[in-house]
Amino acid sequence: MKTLTLTLLVLGLTAAHAQTRTGVCMLSASEKHPEQVSLLINRTDCEGDGGCGTSNSNMGWERWGITRDLLTREGTPVDARLHADAGEMRCNGVVHDGMLAGRYTFTPNMDYARQVRSLGLEGEIPDKRLEGFAMLDVSIAWIKQIQATGVTNLTANHLMGLRALHVDPEYIRAIAAEGYPELRANKLTEMKAVGVTPERIREIKSMGLNPSDRELIEMCVFHIDKAFIEKMKARGLKDLTVAKLVKIKTFKLDE
Repeated sequence: MKTLTLTLLVLGLTAAHAQTRTGVCMLSASEKHPEQVSLLINRTDCEGDGGCGTSNSNMGWERWGITRDLLTREGTPVDARLHADAGEMRCNGVVHDGMLAGRYTFTPNMDYARQVRSLGLEGEIPDKRLEGFAMLDVSIAWIKQIQATGVTNLTANHLMGLRALHVDPEYIRAIAAEGYPELRANKLTEMKAVGVTPERIREIKSMGLNPSDRELIEMCVFHIDKAFIEKMKARGLKDLTVAKLVKIKTFKLDE
């Protein structure tokens, strides 16, 4: 049903301004997270840039300025807009079968990249990536908050990864408080992606280990937790280091 509706809408699209990305869109309640709205986009303006295709993302209802109840009002015309520092996303259509289907546009804020550069970050933000910055709400205020934590090697390129993984100032400060105050932006992204948390660090240190940031990542990747370490000790293994524990997991010596 969704595919058919999108196909029909594509036929009715008109040309857009060169700076504006266009396509067709659907807004509906997320199946896995009903408290969020699911945005489905099928882009149609991608000649030569390889950007065609369908994408899906979830975000809070408040960002679009609509409520879940609105999508129950069959036949209601809705012009939903998401305003972000990087630009404006818009889904303008009609409610049908519990979803809003219509034309999609993204109008970039061409001054956003300049504002990011003015903060002293290295690297450029291509115009075609501004849509992703808007979708993730990489605001100028948020960037300043991240900078204030003292994160090193923070570039424009790292911003989306940090935001997508919810690496916020609270997480950074909590990790620093556990003994890792000089973390690079890319290392923070790795740590958050594999599940390094302040609680996990405290558990590991309670076992007499004091891993480096790289070792913390390895321990989470290989699921080396307190239960596993206790199991190895029960087998008579002594002087366990992170390197030894990783080797045991890598070569499945615990089986």
